[in-house]
Amino acid sequence: MRTGRLAHWQALPESHRALVFGRPPRMILPLIERAETIGLYHAVPGEVPTDRYAAHMLDMGKMIALPWTRSHEGPMTFRLWTGSEATLERGPWGIQPHAAMPEVIPDALFMPLVAFDSALNRLGQGGAHYDGWCAAHPRTRRIGLAWTVQQADHVPAEPHDMPLDAVITEQQVLLPQNERMLP
Repeated sequence: MRTGRLAHWQALPESHRALVFGRPPRMILPLIERAETIGLYHAVPGEVPTDRYAAHMLDMGKMIALPWTRSHEGPMTFRLWTGSEATLERGPWGIQPHAAMPEVIPDALFMPLVAFDSALNRLGQGGAHYDGWCAAHPRTRRIGLAWTVQQADHVPAEPHDMPLDAVITEQQVLLPQNERMLP
């Protein structure tokens, strides 16, 4: 799935990558409208880019938080991000907020993933960082960002796994109970 995701991303023209995920679709707004703090991620090659979502959220008056961890094994937290590159540093998994930035708990969280299914189960990178964080914060809305090619027939889920509240792809929005909505 990682190989397919990266190949799909590499095949997209740069202009298409930049335009597809400009702002959350309208049907997602009820999940985030009351959120004061929105969790995003700094995309690595292959993942859905979040730069324009961040700019849009800041324009809406939302605070932005990005994942932060001290080590590959360490627990993941979220720290505020101002939107400025000056408040970022390199961390164990890539770009993250400076350690001096305040730790926060996002009210809604846009997450990367490797695969998802129509039941909104999510397959992550395998480190259980997001799973652990979401289990400790079950009230946070969980929204996956993915390319359509990442949809699988079935993603294995353990009893403790929490399905997503929605998945947004470049072609559709999946909501609970197999509701599919076009953006």
